Amino acid sequence: MLLRNILNINISNFLAGLIAAIFYLTAGFLLGLFVNKALKKLSKQARLEKGRSYNFIRLFITIITWSIYILFIYLALVELNIPLFTRWLTSILVVIPAVTGALVLIVVGFTIATYLKNVIEESKIDGGKILSETLYFFALYVFSVFALKTALITIDSQIVNYLILILTGIIGLGIAYRNVRKE
Repeated sequence: MLLRNILNINISNFLAGLIAAIFYLTAGFLLGLFVNKALKKLSKQARLEKGRSYNFIRLFITIITWSIYILFIYLALVELNIPLFTRWLTSILVVIPAVTGALVLIVVGFTIATYLKNVIEESKIDGGKILSETLYFFALYVFSVFALKTALITIDSQIVNYLILILTGIIGLGIAYRNVRKE
């Protein structure tokens, strides 16, 4: 009686939800292991472990795996139908896909920026070094802005825009300081 009053749950519904929650936890654990092994195998076949950014690939694989685990933990808690946990976890879990999406954007942006930089440097055109550096940092900046907007999707867009303006100013001052210090 006390448990039902405190958590506002029905015991028979709770037991049915518990069985479903155990199923979700088991399925999530197995799916997470499968995806982890598959991504590691793909990265080995692509010989990414020999690259200098392999730690970043491992971090990406870990984030994807834990995103799967957390998703299934969330589904299990929803099945348990404990309103206190469900509301609390829902407010936290909105951030996980946003951060994962932001990480994907950063990886894609870094890859595209590096590719464009190398293509321009290999073309050996006049001013190619300056152009390649400018395009590299511009591509990184654009993808970083998109990643920041994705990661902070739960925050008011006006606040995010102000934050981006402040960060842009700080980055600009840092680049200016670096250039002045070189001379």
